[in-house]
Amino acid sequence: MREAASRGFWVASRVPYGYRKVYVQDGAKKRPTLEPDPDTAPVVQRIFNLAESGKGILDITRTLNGEGIANPTGRQWAKNGVHIILKNEAYTGTLVWGEGAKDKGEPVRVEKAFPAIITKTQFRKVNRQMRSRAPRKAHPRRVGSSYLLSGLVKCRACRRAMSGQDSKGGKFAYYVCQSLMKQGSGACDCPRLNARRFEEMVVGKIRENVLTESNIRELVKLVDEEMDGIAREQRQRLETAESELADVKRRLDRLYNLAETTDLDIEDFKPRIKDHRERQEHLEATAAEARSMLSQRRVVLDDVETITAYAQDLSQFLNESELTERRAFIESFVKEIVVQPGGALLRYTIPMPEDSPIEGRDAEEVALASPVLSTVKSGGPDFTVGSTIFEMWMDLGAVPANSGRRHTAGY
Repeated sequence: MREAASRGFWVASRVPYGYRKVYVQDGAKKRPTLEPDPDTAPVVQRIFNLAESGKGILDITRTLNGEGIANPTGRQWAKNGVHIILKNEAYTGTLVWGEGAKDKGEPVRVEKAFPAIITKTQFRKVNRQMRSRAPRKAHPRRVGSSYLLSGLVKCRACRRAMSGQDSKGGKFAYYVCQSLMKQGSGACDCPRLNARRFEEMVVGKIRENVLTESNIRELVKLVDEEMDGIAREQRQRLETAESELADVKRRLDRLYNLAETTDLDIEDFKPRIKDHRERQEHLEATAAEARSMLSQRRVVLDDVETITAYAQDLSQFLNESELTERRAFIESFVKEIVVQPGGALLRYTIPMPEDSPIEGRDAEEVALASPVLSTVKSGGPDFTVGSTIFEMWMDLGAVPANSGRRHTAGY
């Protein structure tokens, strides 16, 4: 089997969806190889095209099922089936055999062993996109945290994370260095930060540096290109639906022919005829929808109103969306925030555009104002001893680590 595989013959028992097995003469014997299946190869191409355009595996699964395209077993598609196809290098015409062989020998790898359904460039691009979208490993506490910047804020002095901490009454919240949380006052001079004000500051910096006119213009351009991509997708969708319709009609014709030319009872055919007719109606609706969308395709204009609307939408998204979505949006642009007494350093994932306040740079120093303590006497006839309440006032609510107090604002 290893020798046959090394010569490009298909010796595995299962044939990848989109191909069919054919036999060719090899001396006195006939050996199997693969060729694209005209009925299912377009579905494989469609799956890769959808993935290349940015669609996720779940979206592709829903698209295939919504259009009535059956999986290799004739049932609805599941995410795992789509994932297996997108990870299978065989669709580039490459034969790989023996990766799990018991003899532990080197796997056989033959390029251009059979006709490719997709290009190697497209396969590499799709798999690179899949890796980039794979969820990053995160500590369970961070995943469940109610703090917007959880996992991003660090102490410059001891390089430990700054974690969210609620006051005892639950009214106030802070970012506190782990050294202070675990070892107490004096362990680190990193300030405690008022969580709400600090998060507002970071969101404001993203608005200033990321949601700039040049970035929004680029976004409008990408949307326009996406509209072109949608038109291509609808053409592919129409071609796939028409191919599937032709297959359904052939199957129905064979059933009708059997009913007319044999003594078999028509009742035996009715369930299959009913299934095929339902699938035919579904595919015809899909084809009609694709034709309609192709006829209605419109171009997004790169005008001031459009750009302003996009900027407003994204700002609103930062304010009103769910915590997990806001956190994911921020993590797309902010790599880390390093805090020290009096200041913080925001490191961005990409250099900022030229029309941002920090044009071309990927880091920004932000000043943290010094806290101001005001002493307020309170008491009265019912108090034998007056009490002193310390209130901390500053833009970001920073509390000095050596103050011995864990919370800002009053009682």
